[in-house]
Amino acid sequence: MRHFLVFLFLLFFSNSILALHPNQPIGARATSMGGVSLLPAGFWSVFNNQAGLASEKSWAAGIAYDSYFGIDKNLSLKSAGVIVPTNSGSFGLSMNYFGYAAYSEQKIGLAFGKQLSDFLSVGVQIDYLSVMIGNDYGTASAFTFEIGVLAKLSDQWSIASHVYNPFMVKLGEVNPESTPAVIKFATAYTIDPQLVLIAEYEQSIYDHGIFKFGLEYQLIEQLCVRGGVSSNPDLFSFGFGLNLKGIHLDFGTSYHQTLGFSPKVGLYYAFN
Repeated sequence: MRHFLVFLFLLFFSNSILALHPNQPIGARATSMGGVSLLPAGFWSVFNNQAGLASEKSWAAGIAYDSYFGIDKNLSLKSAGVIVPTNSGSFGLSMNYFGYAAYSEQKIGLAFGKQLSDFLSVGVQIDYLSVMIGNDYGTASAFTFEIGVLAKLSDQWSIASHVYNPFMVKLGEVNPESTPAVIKFATAYTIDPQLVLIAEYEQSIYDHGIFKFGLEYQLIEQLCVRGGVSSNPDLFSFGFGLNLKGIHLDFGTSYHQTLGFSPKVGLYYAFN
């Protein structure tokens, strides 16, 4: 039964996880706010919007674990990232792994983000993608890139955009599979220092557009709560974040009315 569920998952959902659609939002913070990932800027920008790296002034390292509908522990996305600031800008290294011995997808990215002015930041990332299928089927790999832009229009209002894989690179030699190009737009408005509202639109070359809406409310200095919704498919999400003396712990989950919950957890530490 377990192997049958694994087969169904790969058949219906693998093209939205990593190598065939590698622009998946990473981190429990994004998950808990409806999948909004371009804003706000922070550590998770190393995975989601390289322009956000420009605001990071401290070394930082973190990990994330994403479970999909609780089908099988092997069908989870594991991520790790590092941020290294310099006088010229901030570098980022990210690694994502999905699957298990018989089937796996990987993405490794090397990023750089730089602040061009008081209100405008840009970022770029080179990606290495690979898919491995067991039973002597072998491995397919390719290189691509992504670009992000972030503009702070006022103290309260920010906007961002991101383009992934504009040339739609192909994986494989016999029957090459094109990876989709993905474009995103986002805006965030800070109502007061405790409450932020965020919206994002995502469009893949192969899929319908996705609308995402989220909010983050700072209850106390060490604790914030989050919630959100998204379309295509319709998902509801919620979560929280803890700040414990430089250790940042995030938990979030989305809920699909048929498939159930998909819990995510993320942890990072900033070396101030």
